[in-house]
Amino acid sequence: MRAGASLLLLLAVLAVSGCSASLRAETKAAVIRKTSAEPHYTYLALTSRSGKILRLSNLAVSSAVADGRGGWYANGAIGLARLLPSGKLDSSWGSPESRKLGCSVGCRLVKVGSRLYVAGQRSETVPGPGGEARVSVVAAFDAGTGARLWVSSSPSQDVYALAASSTRVYVGGAFTSVGSAKRHRLAALDAATGRLLDWRGPRISFDPPASAAIFALTLDGSRLYVGGTFTSIGGKRQFYLAALNPATGALLSWKPPQAVFGAYYPMQILVTRGQLIIPGYDGFFAASLRTGRKPSWLGKIRGSAGTVTVDGSLLYLGANIDQSLSSVGGARRNNLAAIDLATGRATSWGPDLAPYVDVSEIVPSGDQVLVVGSFTNSIG
Repeated sequence: MRAGASLLLLLAVLAVSGCSASLRAETKAAVIRKTSAEPHYTYLALTSRSGKILRLSNLAVSSAVADGRGGWYANGAIGLARLLPSGKLDSSWGSPESRKLGCSVGCRLVKVGSRLYVAGQRSETVPGPGGEARVSVVAAFDAGTGARLWVSSSPSQDVYALAASSTRVYVGGAFTSVGSAKRHRLAALDAATGRLLDWRGPRISFDPPASAAIFALTLDGSRLYVGGTFTSIGGKRQFYLAALNPATGALLSWKPPQAVFGAYYPMQILVTRGQLIIPGYDGFFAASLRTGRKPSWLGKIRGSAGTVTVDGSLLYLGANIDQSLSSVGGARRNNLAAIDLATGRATSWGPDLAPYVDVSEIVPSGDQVLVVGSFTNSIG
């Protein structure tokens, strides 16, 4: 949540198609909670076809992924949990370790096959007054049961980005070490054991040096895209975005299309249908990976997007108070919209939440779309 915003937070949860009359009635009762000094995230679920809000909740969720069964896995102040298609917590899923691995903001959650990889914080005993501190960790959990499989050595500072393959978990952030081993903002863990690998990404530089960090990681075939606050990488002058060899960590000769530089540094990197889509710190841009040109649909957006998700040919767009999205294809939108990349046309999906919408993630699952963010108690 942005500083200085005095808001009420809502959480809306999507119900399955053909829901009962009693469930429809239940959706009319919004749960409202005042914000505090600490950032809080709630979630809002909407139908993917109409955008109708079906249910509100106040669960403290920061990040989510689809579970493949119409529900979601979610992480946040609630710990790591599974949400049923109704939006309620699955009480049969989880473990003591999953419930303790939580965070208020900055959570990262990735699902690969039957495993969940999570960046969060846990309590550890430390010397000195208080005797306890929250430290950053990366952990793996069984998606079927919620049992913890492994937990990593602690990075020295926060983890901001995760990407994973069947063999490696790539980690990016502001850290300078993982456990006792030096790693500069990038590291790789063994996906089976969590062991830190002898994989080293190129060193990044920024002014001031302490602000150098990796905020986005995306694995796409033979490229590991990295984005963040850097003006050089591997000793070469290159701004904010680069591609690495995922097997070795070596910097590739690939250069970002000129069209994406207006986004400043990437907060997310999406590669789909031959396009590179970048929600950045100070803008939103897209370009063809083959030609470097901007796609035609980009010109139909009035405003910006702070987060994107692709589901088939649909590109979902979410925005916030700093990077607002007011219309797509001439149709009014309130920080939530979708574009069909197959046709380049805006769709009718345009949930209208007023007056304040701050979206951090959009997660389609089955016939539903979960929107993670902060909202006021006025619903269109």
